[in-house]
Amino acid sequence: MEYKCVPAPMGLVIGAKESEDEAVRSFANLINKEANDGWNFHSMETISVTQKAGCLGALFGQGPQTTNFNMLVFSKSK
Repeated sequence: MEYKCVPAPMGLVIGAKESEDEAVRSFANLINKEANDGWNFHSMETISVTQKAGCLGALFGQGPQTTNFNMLVFSKSK
């Protein structure tokens, strides 16, 4: 089995006149794009990435910053 991870949006923003159905469809389009290349949707995972402060950040007392990211996990047979 082979796996592939693709960045996913943290949240979908819709216009004032759009419905949540349109937001869900746009998310499905991301999954379908990979499916067209033979990938099967496996799961959506959230990972935390911590970035250490650079030289100037450390100088001004800034510590590491953690950000959460969503990723779509796909699989297919080799």
